[in-house]
Amino acid sequence: MTIGGMEFKITKLAFDDDVRRILSLTSPNAMCVKDIANLLDMPITKCYRLVRQMEKRGMLKKSDNASTNVATYQSNLRAIAFKIESDKLCIDV
Repeated sequence: MTIGGMEFKITKLAFDDDVRRILSLTSPNAMCVKDIANLLDMPITKCYRLVRQMEKRGMLKKSDNASTNVATYQSNLRAIAFKIESDKLCIDV
């Protein structure tokens, strides 16, 4: 995909250090926002904002646990590759 609209927003997020740390942390196992924030030593409000943005763009998958009433999130991405083709930045997700 090329940069434009939604793709640009995913690209912008993919270059963010905190987003990459969240993706790395949630890749093997789903986690709640509170645990993500604690492990990354990040303010919980910032963590919630980033997680919501990432979920909206399909980077994280949300699961609701009815017994605990706590949502968990897991990375939907296995790899992001950036390449330049014909003078355009292309992204393979």
